[in-house]
Amino acid sequence: MRKTFWLLSIVLLGFFSCTSHNEGNLQERDMVDSFLISRYDSIYTFPDLMEKRFSQVQKGLTDSMAFYRLELFEAYCRFLQGNTDYAMRTNERVLAYARAHEDAEALEAVCWNHRYAMLQGMNQRDSAMACLHHAYDALYRTSDRRELENICINLADQYRQTGDQANSARYYRKALWVADSLGSRRVKYSIYVGLALVYADLHNFTQAHYYFDMAEHNPEPKLEYERYYFYNSKGNCYYFEERYAEALECFKKAYSIVRQFNQPSFNVITEANLGEIYTLLGQLDSAGVYLDRACSYVYADSTANDEVVFYLNSLQAALALNRHQYAKAGKYLSQPYDARRIGPSYMYLHNKRLMEYYLRQEDYRRAFRYKEMVDKYNDSIRNERHLKSIAEIDFRYRQDTTLLKRDILIAGKNVQLSEQRTTIVFTVGLLLIVVLGAVLVFVYVRRKNERVYARQLALVTKLRMDNVKNRISPHYTLNVLNAIMPAFRQYDDLSQKLRLFIKVLRSNLLASDKVAVTLEEEMELVKDFVALREETNPDTPRVEWHVDEGVDVQVLVPSMCIQIPVENALKYAFDGMEDTGEIVVTVDDNGKGVFVSIRDNGNGYNPGAYNNSERGTGNGLKMIFRTVEMLNARNVEKMRFDISNLSATGERGTLVTIYVPYRYQFNL
Repeated sequence: MRKTFWLLSIVLLGFFSCTSHNEGNLQERDMVDSFLISRYDSIYTFPDLMEKRFSQVQKGLTDSMAFYRLELFEAYCRFLQGNTDYAMRTNERVLAYARAHEDAEALEAVCWNHRYAMLQGMNQRDSAMACLHHAYDALYRTSDRRELENICINLADQYRQTGDQANSARYYRKALWVADSLGSRRVKYSIYVGLALVYADLHNFTQAHYYFDMAEHNPEPKLEYERYYFYNSKGNCYYFEERYAEALECFKKAYSIVRQFNQPSFNVITEANLGEIYTLLGQLDSAGVYLDRACSYVYADSTANDEVVFYLNSLQAALALNRHQYAKAGKYLSQPYDARRIGPSYMYLHNKRLMEYYLRQEDYRRAFRYKEMVDKYNDSIRNERHLKSIAEIDFRYRQDTTLLKRDILIAGKNVQLSEQRTTIVFTVGLLLIVVLGAVLVFVYVRRKNERVYARQLALVTKLRMDNVKNRISPHYTLNVLNAIMPAFRQYDDLSQKLRLFIKVLRSNLLASDKVAVTLEEEMELVKDFVALREETNPDTPRVEWHVDEGVDVQVLVPSMCIQIPVENALKYAFDGMEDTGEIVVTVDDNGKGVFVSIRDNGNGYNPGAYNNSERGTGNGLKMIFRTVEMLNARNVEKMRFDISNLSATGERGTLVTIYVPYRYQFNL
């Protein structure tokens, strides 16, 4: 009753995988961790089905660490089904793999932790404890400490089961510290319950219920087995306090949970607890039902723990005494046992029942002898409990002393820091002045650039407006032409020219409102303009196009960047020339952007020659230059727009070149 069942040791078998720089491996290991956590209760409920499920998941894994971790859990399912030899052989094989490979210390720790759980189940406690220390050492050889909290919890539980409450509390608190350091809150529930049990063992019930409350209000989701463990442990605490009605409620809740598991061994201890509580409350029929259920399983198991068998015999004897079935009570009390394998608490209760048995048999001599043994065990248990309480208090005192020494050291460091404070304040003040000065300079330069940008934007806007005005109020003109267009449909020659003129005028109007258009739209605008020019002037110079097939015609270019140079060439480049004029437009792709060249064989570039001419204002080229200048200020990779006179190279004519990077941003 008062002993926590050995299956507590398998609460924390370990989920986390070891670290790796391989992202794919990490994804597989995280997937395996999530899978194990979500299926943990099923390991105990349906171990046969989970064994097959682990095997299926293994087939899709490429990471050896994740594969072998699932191998360990598959073997543990075999252990729960009674195949101990297979489980131990598999554990040995995975352990050999982990020891033979670097960066596998975390996997080695999981191996030792699983072996601990199996040895604990076989009642080999000394070997189980050694496995936990091996796991603890393995984790300190790696930087991955995520499994350390689980190992500390299992060590704490093992020490508690051996009666070393001081070391048990020490490892529970260490597990709590590791959980806080790693930011993990999932295991805190088990830590709080474990600390509550330590203080319940020491009969410090105020502290015990403090930790039970901490566990109960822990917000993290809880596994079914963890909930079972909580209610079973809290019931034990109420039992120590002799608050049997409250203990009964806890054991009922624990039993309703544990019956979901497909493991009869899990039911035994709860049924035994219920049987003892019902006996103490005088509800003997209910006590008999639960004790018979527990005994039917344990007595049929040849490998059953000797202490559990002894405990159940003692409970059956207590029930028989309450029913006045003295012969049956004597039968259970006379069962052979090895006193070296039985805890003093159980021996105390056994001798107490023997004393009661002989009293009812009126054998006062033997009753007195067992009373002396009861007093002896009672004094021993009380003395041992006091010593354990002192050891636990001493441990906490030494821990507090260590913290005090640390605080004194910190105080000394604070004195040194205070001496440096003036220097630090002065340095920080100087840095602030420097930073403030840098900020002021930055703000000044930025505002200056913004003013320049505003002037450039205003200039471009003015140039665009002048350009629109010099095109004879395009909106008005379009409206008039659209109104009179039906009257010209009977004249095919005039109708075609008028339609082409309207299209060119509309395209110019739309382009003048945009910073950028696609290369395809710009080329279509120029071709329409040249076609209209040819319709109205047969002597128009020939315009040739050479467009590379690899050019992306959807790339953005400055609006009218081709149209204005071509229009200027048609207007001015061939004045007074008798030779046939020619304009060649070439569009190439250099891999990083589009390169456009406009070349004519005219009189050459003479800037300013036509500024006062009735045929033009010169605003078109200014607008392109200003627009490129403003856009380049907002781009890392620059756009280029150049005009050169070919006479400098011994040739004739003008060359206009435009380069636009593919990743250029047209944001004013």
